[in-house]
Amino acid sequence: MSVKITVLWGMLGVSALLSGCATNSIFTPYPSQVEGIKQQIATGEFGAAQSALEKKSQGSDKVLYLMERGRISQIADDTATSIQDFEAVLAEFEAVEAQAKITASGAAGKASAVMLNENAIPYQGETYERIFVHSFQALNFLRQKDLEAAAVEVRRANLEQQLALRENEEALTRAEKQDDKAMILGQNRNYEQKFSSLTSMAAKVKNSFQNAYSFYISGLIYELNGDYNDAYIDYKKALEIYPKNSYLRGDVARLAQRLDMTEDFEQIKDSVDVEKMAYPAKGEGKLVVLYEQGYVPEKKEINVLIDLRGVPNNMVFPTYFNNQLPRRPLVVGLGGARLGETETIVQPSAMAAKALSERMPGMIVRQGLRVIAREKMKDNQMDSAFGALAGLGQLLLNRADLRSWLTLPAEVQIMHAVADVGQQTLTLRDGIHSDELTIDVQPGRTTLVHVIAAGGRLRARAITI
Repeated sequence: MSVKITVLWGMLGVSALLSGCATNSIFTPYPSQVEGIKQQIATGEFGAAQSALEKKSQGSDKVLYLMERGRISQIADDTATSIQDFEAVLAEFEAVEAQAKITASGAAGKASAVMLNENAIPYQGETYERIFVHSFQALNFLRQKDLEAAAVEVRRANLEQQLALRENEEALTRAEKQDDKAMILGQNRNYEQKFSSLTSMAAKVKNSFQNAYSFYISGLIYELNGDYNDAYIDYKKALEIYPKNSYLRGDVARLAQRLDMTEDFEQIKDSVDVEKMAYPAKGEGKLVVLYEQGYVPEKKEINVLIDLRGVPNNMVFPTYFNNQLPRRPLVVGLGGARLGETETIVQPSAMAAKALSERMPGMIVRQGLRVIAREKMKDNQMDSAFGALAGLGQLLLNRADLRSWLTLPAEVQIMHAVADVGQQTLTLRDGIHSDELTIDVQPGRTTLVHVIAAGGRLRARAITI
């Protein structure tokens, strides 16, 4: 790379960083920005949280702030605002994808990030986050009893997962056909050992994008619409992703029996609790509980020695630490009697760790390229005017990109059961928090209870469909 080109990219990078500093995490790490938002959730100041995020949602990282706002609005039971924010997020996703197909305008941002900092790249969302946007939007439409719109969102979520799976398989095929071309990775083949906590968390899931909760919501919506074949397919996909969940086994067995899929039913029936595949009898309805617990962990900075041309270099990276996350089941009671408890169906915390783990090789390469570029800058003794900019760039260089959707739940659990018809008191306890609400169970219909544990309390809403 010539001196002129190096200077050009350096100036471009510093300019990009400074122009985006109002909304990105160059000067203030993203988790620090969200800390105050979480405190407002805990005190019920949802309007203040929404306003704070609205002010931030105009810059290069607007997708991230809009996702946070859409989720906070959902926690606050402000469904209309949540729908509006998630629609804006999805429109932004589509605009970014369309732009990527017709222009190379994103190259400058990425090039400046190679030279200076990952934060210079506008946040575009991880695949697992996009899938959750569709799933949460589907729940918003269910809240409004708009089954048609909810079905559109789950189909979009399923398509996202299909495309991500295909892309992942193609990437693995390409990797098998060639050796590591990057000298940097070639010298750091055992880099995973330096991120042991991240590796441990990521190992809990096969990949970062297959989401059993999304498929479960999809199956539930299809079943509510009477599309039993489609519901069966998506319940099976959810079970394949998270085979430990006994409620999923019950759903698969129940629909296999209903659809006269004798062979499938015979294969699964012995591993199913009969109560978890029961249909509502006369005078009964169905109760479905969706329990979203806590917040995904924040990324942390870590200093790691990376070999570069045989010389160890101290570099900064984002990572997750495998702290013990709460995995409390929600104990559900109805009419004074214990009805059951929820079981895990997805761990977004593990998906987040897997997504970061999948990106780590590219981050290592880019960090190495930055070091090489800085060495060339020193060797060529750039003029003092640019030197001041370069100095600022180097100051900002050692900042890991800690951005991610931080109001996502750390874990999601589900349960379902048949329940007697009539108005009854539903009690919810997770060992620390409790809540109760009156539900109206109707014959042959489904009462959906969406429970969110956030900000030190349970927030539950019920709807009968």
